[in-house]
Amino acid sequence: MYIPRHFEERDAERLLSLMTRHAFAVLVTMGEDGAPFATHLPFLVERDAAGALRLLAHMALPNPQWRAFPAERDALVIFQGPHAYVSPTWYTTGSQVPTWNYATVHAYGRPRIIESRDEVLRILRDTAARYEAGNARPWTMEQSQEYVNRLLGGIVAFELRVTRLEGKFKLSQNKGEADRKAVISALERSPFPGDGELAALMRSREEPG
Repeated sequence: MYIPRHFEERDAERLLSLMTRHAFAVLVTMGEDGAPFATHLPFLVERDAAGALRLLAHMALPNPQWRAFPAERDALVIFQGPHAYVSPTWYTTGSQVPTWNYATVHAYGRPRIIESRDEVLRILRDTAARYEAGNARPWTMEQSQEYVNRLLGGIVAFELRVTRLEGKFKLSQNKGEADRKAVISALERSPFPGDGELAALMRSREEPG
């Protein structure tokens, strides 16, 4: 990923925070024919007992992407954070042009198929628990265990141990303080979903500490 120096994000906690909050990501692998293949999946982002970062997910058995995993090539997982259009009319200084602010993380590593039935069930259970957490009456896998057991043969679970992370947080760092604050204010007033989250991310970078 092309990352100009002033947009590079190396803070591990900021990168993990974005990955966890925006965990519906894109898994990209290269096929034997040299063509890229992508699948959109919800990931679990966690550390193992030794502290190593790993990504866990599952896909449908008919999806051919998992068949490329044994080739032991690096895969890419793209986590897209908040993003928004930035109008040149928002700046306090003149001679500006439109742009797009955004935050994204690229994670690299080699995916490995998980064979353990208990571990597959754990991934399914934890994934559901995360997204059910906001419900008044959360669904649990045990409520449909028999049905889940019948479906297990139709999925492939896998892990990707992260060997490299790249973070690009393009948040108007190349602009002056007055222009950055003007962009934040405009985004906070925006009716578009996600603009407020981007504004909050930008504001967090402006505040000391």
